[in-house]
Amino acid sequence: MPDASKTNVQGISERIAENLHRVTQQGIGLRKLNAALIVTSLVSSGLTTVLTGLTAARGPVIASGVAGWQLACAIAAVLSFVGALCTGIAQQMRVGDRLAKTLECLGRLKALDAAVLAGSRADSEIAAEYENILRSYGEILR
Repeated sequence: MPDASKTNVQGISERIAENLHRVTQQGIGLRKLNAALIVTSLVSSGLTTVLTGLTAARGPVIASGVAGWQLACAIAAVLSFVGALCTGIAQQMRVGDRLAKTLECLGRLKALDAAVLAGSRADSEIAAEYENILRSYGEILR
């Protein structure tokens, strides 16, 4: 008959592997979202600056006369709106904070997985650490 503590550690090891996969996927998704929001915000802000700077220095660069000024202002307003929207979404969704916490959770899971594989910690320590991770990162691991 197998030792009960070894069976428990095997069960925990399986749960760690499942959590590692899920948290890795969450981290990938959050990284992509964070990068997309930041790049979009920076590009739209940069384009707004270039467009308004050129228009201020040279006059309407897209078309001539009043229509050129109106078009330049409309494009600058849309670009500015896109940048503000991306920044607002990133802040409202707390993408950076969630990414940091997800990566922290991932690091702790990897360390615990390594300890299980190496057999370098007592079974009770592994169980206690896994419980601690579940408490600390419950919103990530659900």
